[in-house]
Amino acid sequence: MSQLTTNTQQSTVEERRSACPGLFRMAKARDGAICRVKLTFGDLSADQARQIADAAHRFGNGAIEITNRANLQVRGVRPETENALIATLLKAGLGPLTDRGDDVRNVMVSPVAGADSDRVDVRPLATRLLEALQTNFPYQSLSPKFSILIDGGESVATVDHPHDLWLSPIDPQNSAPRFAFGIAGVPPTRADDQSGLGTVTPGEALNLITAILDVFIEWNQRHPEASRLRHMIADTGAEYLVEQLEQRIGFPVRSDGLVNWRRAMPRSNGHLGISPEGNGSNCFVGAMPPLGRLDPVLLRLLAELADKHSNGKFRLTPWQSVLLPEVSIDNAPSTLADLEALGLSANPPHPLATMISCAGSAGCGSALAATQADGLKLAALLHGKPIVPQIHMSGCSKSCASPSAKPVTLVAIAPGHYDIFLQATNGPSRFGKLLAANVTIEEAAELIGLKSGSGGPLYA
Repeated sequence: MSQLTTNTQQSTVEERRSACPGLFRMAKARDGAICRVKLTFGDLSADQARQIADAAHRFGNGAIEITNRANLQVRGVRPETENALIATLLKAGLGPLTDRGDDVRNVMVSPVAGADSDRVDVRPLATRLLEALQTNFPYQSLSPKFSILIDGGESVATVDHPHDLWLSPIDPQNSAPRFAFGIAGVPPTRADDQSGLGTVTPGEALNLITAILDVFIEWNQRHPEASRLRHMIADTGAEYLVEQLEQRIGFPVRSDGLVNWRRAMPRSNGHLGISPEGNGSNCFVGAMPPLGRLDPVLLRLLAELADKHSNGKFRLTPWQSVLLPEVSIDNAPSTLADLEALGLSANPPHPLATMISCAGSAGCGSALAATQADGLKLAALLHGKPIVPQIHMSGCSKSCASPSAKPVTLVAIAPGHYDIFLQATNGPSRFGKLLAANVTIEEAAELIGLKSGSGGPLYA
């Protein structure tokens, strides 16, 4: 449960800080205000899901989004209901530990972290870090976008989401592996990826992280216009950070062998379908709601499935999907069938099993097209194709729905018209290389279908 006082519940929206959506601060959008509900490692109980569903119906327009940090967003919140929504979510145990702790609850782990006895369980470390972030006043000044990845080397993980700081085990099957760490990026998986800065033991990992934060905050006080670790590194260089760290923690972190270390690639689409848990008797069962969106009715039905199949628990994932844990092996096929009966997709070739989209012009003033409606139309046109890559529908060039390039990205330039990009290692755009400009959804479906069917360079 949240440890907040009633004073927080009574504070006004105008008193709350920053412009990034949060629990205490509603970001304004075309369809009303957005309330972001941050979840610890994506965990959500069936009872909490029901309370969110009721709140979205009473205080919003009913649209509920899963975010790429495994959180939820309640859309269309009316000004007169904002404080009532906050109070309801706090009562459901969905608030931070302190009244200034909400913005900094950006610690990500794999949705299957801790489930495999052959892998290090990083959840205790991540939990201690979350507590430190929320209860230490200096850390509460960090940007709401500032994020930290605690990777356990799991086979189901997202390692293409850039973070301010990341830790990843060099030998994840060791019960006490050394962690590589890096900043302003991701754990390296390819030969040309940026290597980590150094290594640390599990027992010193939290001290290392807080030392990095301390160095950054001291630098940030002299450069208040900056907000992310990448800004400090651009100013000082990485060597400055390493030197400062070693002075503070009292031991060297540099490692010559780290240059050649690469994190094993996760299993493609491992969050979809049935995946055995480490103990062998239970499974994870995952599926994707259309374009990562829920509504109160669907969320209540998912809560019923969680009660029925997974001990009243489920998790949201950074792929904007739903995962039911602790499902027995015998019940896994029927659980998957129940998810699909609700309209969720678990088969990767199905377009809606992997397609993501921003709110589009129906909800966002910056969007140039109705990406939600266009995405559903595109998925229908691509249905039945043998191979459909992951598609990102972006209403403008800001790419709010995805922090990294996807195999195919449609960027809106006008209502019903998009530029299509294919993922490429070295640009030239942040989305990759341009396949076609100013195309309709029908033309996009034909081009994507042709590329997919011909084995074209969709993953170049």
